[in-house]
Amino acid sequence: MRQISTGMLTPLLSNYIRPIFMASIAFKSETIYCWTGAGTITYNGNAYLGVGDFGKLSPVAEGTDVQSYGASISLSGIDQSILGECLSDVQLGAPVTIYFALLDDHGAIYGTPYPLFVGAVDKPTISMGTSDITITLALETRMFDLQRASLRRYTSADQQIAYPCDSGFNWVEQLNDLALKWK
Repeated sequence: MRQISTGMLTPLLSNYIRPIFMASIAFKSETIYCWTGAGTITYNGNAYLGVGDFGKLSPVAEGTDVQSYGASISLSGIDQSILGECLSDVQLGAPVTIYFALLDDHGAIYGTPYPLFVGAVDKPTISMGTSDITITLALETRMFDLQRASLRRYTSADQQIAYPCDSGFNWVEQLNDLALKWK
């Protein structure tokens, strides 16, 4: 069970809150830190750049059933001249964390931001308008990996990739041709 920090609990129970979302997205060249407001805020030693109305976050869902709930994050207003550079910097499977946080009257973060979504970049989608470009990154949780077929095999050669000194699978191939009688 995830817990909200005590520093966030008091403002949540009050009549006035300033909610924000913060995102940490790893790319090939660097990790980008952004948030849903204007200006720059600092959390955990990282400067989060405000994207304002240019950034969008899809609803983040959770459930009690064993299912992968994804999300998406979009950035619009991208210049066509840097589109290629933007797309070549996207790294599939790179870690992404989206936080829910509260700001006080002075723009400081209350308590510890709540990790709303922890997952990985799945695939980028591009929408080209007449004046600007929007890139949307589909995000998936680690639960999504359960739906993919495993590329691992129960053979000695495959076991040696991860554990070079392990001999536990040395006889597996011979078991296919062995007829055993159980009493």
